[in-house]
Amino acid sequence: MMGWNEIMGDIKLHHYTIESDILTKEKLAQNTIVQFWTGSLDLLNTIISHGYDVINSYCEYTYLDYSHYQISLEKAYNFDPIPERLPEEYHSKILGLGCQMWGEWIPTIDRMNQQIFPRLAAYAEVGWTSLKNKNYQNFQQKLTSYFYKRWDKQEISYYKLIQ
Repeated sequence: MMGWNEIMGDIKLHHYTIESDILTKEKLAQNTIVQFWTGSLDLLNTIISHGYDVINSYCEYTYLDYSHYQISLEKAYNFDPIPERLPEEYHSKILGLGCQMWGEWIPTIDRMNQQIFPRLAAYAEVGWTSLKNKNYQNFQQKLTSYFYKRWDKQEISYYKLIQ
């Protein structure tokens, strides 16, 4: 999360975190939008209770550099930026989702595109389609009838799903 020190306080994310790394006298501006990636519902509740809006980028669902075995297309498609147990009065504070591509270990553009596509299409649908209107089988049909053809035409290398 951007600005995590104020919100997380003395929580250490890693065993190598030192005290001086987590101490801060700075405060986030009230209109700050927090990017949330840790997955902790308690922490998300704390962020929202402080009045911040949130972009949910929970790493176990949205990191594009994770392999397709770690985050399958179906898992990406079924991600809900509003966690199931988040109190309803906080739902409006979740502005949407974010997807990250940490590319420092990805050797080529083609390999990067294979990490991104087709999951990017799944995340787009997560962002604009309500849960009740989502259908993974229909989404797969759209991939084969439209997106794959478009990406082939644009010479975008994408991950080919095993059917």
